[in-house]
Amino acid sequence: MSRVRLLPIFVVAVVVLAILFGGWQAYQHYNLLNPLKRSLQSVAGVQTVDISTGSPDIVQVQLGPFQKLKNGDLQETYHDISNEIENRLGSDVTVRLTDAREGSLTQIFESSFEFYIQEGIAKENYTQMVSEVNQLASKDGIEARITMDNQYIYVQLAKGDHYLYRVIPYTIHQGGASS
Repeated sequence: MSRVRLLPIFVVAVVVLAILFGGWQAYQHYNLLNPLKRSLQSVAGVQTVDISTGSPDIVQVQLGPFQKLKNGDLQETYHDISNEIENRLGSDVTVRLTDAREGSLTQIFESSFEFYIQEGIAKENYTQMVSEVNQLASKDGIEARITMDNQYIYVQLAKGDHYLYRVIPYTIHQGGASS
């Protein structure tokens, strides 16, 4: 009766696993991530793209100023970006937008604009929300644009060479009891 030698079996198993893991990494890099990166960089307004795989996958997209966005609109640009990501990676992906904000623009947004936006969402009074944000923006010399769809409120603010983008999710409250 022959003896089973464990060391060669173990070495072969490790080598096979290393080859499979390396093959998966190469496939993911060359057939999924690089094409997605190239595709996203072709979207109007996108300057750079950084993709981090993990749980969840994170796609960080650096956007340019208003004029470079698709039709100058964050909503259209975001839809193009999210559709491309969903087609290639699925829906369980976090999208992070980066912009060229500076301290005072961020401070004004967080101390004033965000309050009106959250109040508009809570009261479902979107017309007043947009009106108040636009009034406040013009008073502070800020160019503002707010658009909405059935999932998000898209906020674009610009002052000089600096600009801030926010995509804020909202839910419409449903009445009645739930089970």
